[in-house]
Amino acid sequence: MELPQPQTKTFASLVEAIKNGQIKIPQFQRDFVWTMQKSAGLIDSLIKGYPIGTFIFWRTKESKN
Repeated sequence: MELPQPQTKTFASLVEAIKNGQIKIPQFQRDFVWTMQKSAGLIDSLIKGYPIGTFIFWRTKESKN
């Protein structure tokens, strides 16, 4: 079994991966609970390059469409 390796991604590359279908939110993801203010704060931190914690991604065999 291969252990996951940490990677650094830019905000722009994550947005592009979402737009082209490489990153999708799974059906089991919980409902959105953040306020607009908290969401804006996260985006502000991303744009400024502040560390925000960890996102976990995994590869699937699902089509990108």
